[in-house]
Amino acid sequence: MLQKRLSGYERVYSENPVPTLVYDCKSFQILEANESALALYGYKAEELCALKILDLFPPQTRSQLSALKGELCKPINAIGPFPHRTASHQELFVGMVFLPFEIEGTDARIAMIQDETAHHSAEEALRASEERYRELFENANDVIFLHDLNGRIITINRAAEYLTGYSRLEVIGQSFGDLIAPESRYQMHDNIRNHLGGSATQHYELPILSKFGTRRFLEVSTRIIYRRGHPVAIQGIGRDITERKLAQQRLLESAQELQQKNEELSTALQLAKEATQLKEQFLANTSHELRTPMNGIMGMVNLLKNTALDAEQREYADIISQCSNDLLTIINDILDLSQIEAGKLSMTEENFDLQDSINSVLRLLRLRADSKGVGLRYGISPELPKCIFGDSVRFRQILTNLVANAVKFTASGSVEVRLTLACDGAQLRCEVIDSGIGVEESVRERIFEAFFQADGTTKRRYGGTGLGLAICKQLVEVMGGRIGTYNNTPDPGATFWFELPLKQQPSEQPSILLVYS
Repeated sequence: MLQKRLSGYERVYSENPVPTLVYDCKSFQILEANESALALYGYKAEELCALKILDLFPPQTRSQLSALKGELCKPINAIGPFPHRTASHQELFVGMVFLPFEIEGTDARIAMIQDETAHHSAEEALRASEERYRELFENANDVIFLHDLNGRIITINRAAEYLTGYSRLEVIGQSFGDLIAPESRYQMHDNIRNHLGGSATQHYELPILSKFGTRRFLEVSTRIIYRRGHPVAIQGIGRDITERKLAQQRLLESAQELQQKNEELSTALQLAKEATQLKEQFLANTSHELRTPMNGIMGMVNLLKNTALDAEQREYADIISQCSNDLLTIINDILDLSQIEAGKLSMTEENFDLQDSINSVLRLLRLRADSKGVGLRYGISPELPKCIFGDSVRFRQILTNLVANAVKFTASGSVEVRLTLACDGAQLRCEVIDSGIGVEESVRERIFEAFFQADGTTKRRYGGTGLGLAICKQLVEVMGGRIGTYNNTPDPGATFWFELPLKQQPSEQPSILLVYS
């Protein structure tokens, strides 16, 4: 019967590509649906016509049905987009246009339906994207700002508010240049010009002045914002690099301070070199000026002792002679140490007899040892050659200093010199063993330092300058050896030892060994 009443509209209705429904405005019963509507909702004709138009709305919209009824009954109206539910429970978003449709005995409406699901999804995606952008914008750790092409601030995020001390409302519409330190405001205008000139992005540093007068530094990256192909604004993202800038400044100041200290040290070094040269020149002159009169004094004392002297006069002459010898020894020690430290010590290599060298040293010190009742003796290992190659003068100087030192600190007993082959078979080992006071462990590491004495009373009790052992150490090291000391256990006294390298002499006597390189 309905088809007969619709026959006048049948062609327009059935061939309309727009999904179309006819429903009763009182009962909301669907009276007819075209093919496009059936395809949209996924129902058969009899299934869809068994429903009311309100049944197409999903359950979550039922609270709005009272209002919808009024909208659905208006003569001409448009609503939407509203969610609809298909036969497979898929959700659509549709817009609806209602037109009156007069059927005898029925207050009907035609509903033409526009499927806006894709558009709605795009809008939802855009809305979600905007929400995500807003969340990122607000919660970003970096400063984000937006200003127009004249530099007027459009918006800033929370990080920018925190950095500058200004609220968003305080800065919107203000010039971004007002936030920049005066000496760098030109950078903002250069940045805008560069962007408009075709540069895609800009990277630079900006000093920012906060509301409270503090200065912060931003590392900024900016890009241009387009709308419909035209530039409308510039967006900037800035990272706070204040701590890094301060660290760089401190590093620069440290470098400048270090450079200044280096210059001062260079000046001090030059002065030290000049002082050393003056010292060396002074010592060279002093060597001649001191030794010449000392030799004259000692010569005249020896001549004086050969004249007829009474006992008192001879005692005075002996004292002068002894004091002269002691003073000459001190002068020689000081000059030797200075030459060693200046690297100007001359070394002379020659073949010399070990036994003859030891005998010459012990003969020199025997009178002093006999006066104290200290015995002197020596022993040479048969493993050693009779002659060795090296500086005999320096070898005797080392041995003389060690034996004289042993005699000085030995009140009774003996001093023994032993020459052996070291454990590795390539070193000459010389030991000076005494039965004296020994060396305290606390000072053993420093005993070879120049001018060092074991305690404050040593110099007063035993005399000396404390240079003998220092000279020995320097000479041994120049000759490529090493030196040391240890206390005798369980016997009293100490042992001073040194080792010098041995190698074959490059001469016509290959069996003779070398003391040092």
